[in-house]
Amino acid sequence: LSSSSSSLSRPSHHHDPTARTPMVLPRLCRGFAARALALVRDRPLLARRAGGTLAAATAASLTGYAALQSSLAESARFVVGTYTQTLGHVDGKGRGLYTFRVDQETGSMVYESMTPSGENPTYLCRNGDVLYVINETYGGDGTISSYRLSETNDGSIQMDLMNSASALGGGTCYVTTTENRKILAIANYDGGERKTGKSRSSVAVYLLNSDGSIGELTGCRTFSGPGTNAVPSRQGEPHAHMAWLAKKSEGYALFVPDLGLDEIKELSLSHDGKLETASSGVNHPPGSGPRHMLVHPGGKYAYIVDELTSTICMHKYDGEVGKISKHLQRISTLPPGFENSTKQSTIAAIKAHPSGRHIYVSNRVVNADGLISVFQVDENTGNLEAKSYHSTLGITPRDFEFIGAKMLIAANQDSDSLVAFHVDDNTGGLRETGQRAHCSSPVCIVQI
Repeated sequence: LSSSSSSLSRPSHHHDPTARTPMVLPRLCRGFAARALALVRDRPLLARRAGGTLAAATAASLTGYAALQSSLAESARFVVGTYTQTLGHVDGKGRGLYTFRVDQETGSMVYESMTPSGENPTYLCRNGDVLYVINETYGGDGTISSYRLSETNDGSIQMDLMNSASALGGGTCYVTTTENRKILAIANYDGGERKTGKSRSSVAVYLLNSDGSIGELTGCRTFSGPGTNAVPSRQGEPHAHMAWLAKKSEGYALFVPDLGLDEIKELSLSHDGKLETASSGVNHPPGSGPRHMLVHPGGKYAYIVDELTSTICMHKYDGEVGKISKHLQRISTLPPGFENSTKQSTIAAIKAHPSGRHIYVSNRVVNADGLISVFQVDENTGNLEAKSYHSTLGITPRDFEFIGAKMLIAANQDSDSLVAFHVDDNTGGLRETGQRAHCSSPVCIVQI
């Protein structure tokens, strides 16, 4: 079990993102920022690579500038969604969306800006130069908003609200889009049925306009009836926890892991985003609580994590028709000897390494630092083999994000921290960088 006993302090140039005062560029940047950032170009919007040349006449005076340019060449940016309210499961202290720059070689993170984005702007999805943000609210419908990402003259990132729409359900917890930025889907967790007599767990589908803003509502499916009640405190009613969109030969498949029903629902969308049919879906064992899923980059396998039993299931995936098989493998995401109980740990996120060779899962260990489990993918069968387990150096790791292929950032919700790790090319294992940053109640990380 990888952990650290060292005390990790915040870099002196890092500004506390919860502070009310505006961010001030580090002293080195102030002299050279305008010219340095004008020379930096990258993929649309970030993961920066330096470009351009310097006039020979000024070269002698630009030693500091050259150092800054070299640093920017290895840096990238990411944005973090947060909880802003105290709810039953979190003491939200965030104030909006936070943008950070990270050095891809060292893992050093610098806070850049905060964008107010309403109540609990928790889950995010980026497609090109548009960021989609959900507002996770209870007692009423959540919201989905689109923000245009642009770079200002001084090199900072600006987020401009384009438009917003109703999520058509409460406890909004997930947003995703098709790769061609044509369709957007939202999952709403909050059943509400026992309290109100009306289920508010649902998925909603919107078309996206040509500029990426949210367009016409094309469908909404509400899930009603009792849950499996295998875990009464969590499964009394349906709880859609994710929406996964995938292209198929005719239109799109929409998969919805439902924690309350122990089921992965399979819905079908037409090419223009209209909900057409729903199959019986695929069930997981009672009390599992399916939470999140992904389709392997190779396109042949789907992996689904069960929040309540801390397990991961491998399914075969047929991309032609948009179907997943019954699970063919089911293994624990916790180290050997760890008591597998919802009182001890629950799963949060699952992601594949960009290479596709490893799958990563974050585990929210109760009253202790969380864990990220690393699994190796068998290319021939899709089966997983547990390779290593690593402390996230913080409590409740709600999400993590790969920055390129060699860096991973973990978001520890209840420790108000972001922690950077090196990723081993061969084993997929994580190695501490000694770098962390403060961020209040982080929930989701997206590179921009």
